[in-house]
Amino acid sequence: MKHIFTLIIFLSTLSACHFSKGVKKDLNTGLSATYNGFTVDDIYLTDGDGRRLGSNKVTLGIPVKLVAAGVRNYRLKEQKAYPGCTIVLTDKNKNELLNLPDAFAGQAGSDASQATELKATLNAGDPMTAGESYHLYVRFYDKENPENEIVAQVDILAQ
Repeated sequence: MKHIFTLIIFLSTLSACHFSKGVKKDLNTGLSATYNGFTVDDIYLTDGDGRRLGSNKVTLGIPVKLVAAGVRNYRLKEQKAYPGCTIVLTDKNKNELLNLPDAFAGQAGSDASQATELKATLNAGDPMTAGESYHLYVRFYDKENPENEIVAQVDILAQ
């Protein structure tokens, strides 16, 4: 009986940790993502109007959004979630064209129920050139627990 009680306590402790780790891949766009600490239901690319992209081709002059949906397991501070977002764009020679350490800087915390969808926006344009390939790296993270993260990467073709 003592062993059963110990097992129940151990399992209860494990379930309270809310640990999550995994990989997601969009075969249509080539977007790959890993997550650690957070849970995420889906991750994908959209155009500026929010339509899901079916390939990695982006039109210059049209914003591209990387969306992480169903994000949970923030460490709350005063009942608020504080997500962060790093965006890095490099060309085929690995030269950085864009490096935003925190695209969400200066934003107030939000209710965890409202921070379940995170979006990183890339304004596809100058200095990008049509016909060239670029690498987009996005890291969403929890400012209260930086080990909680979603790291997404995709090669995009500018048109």
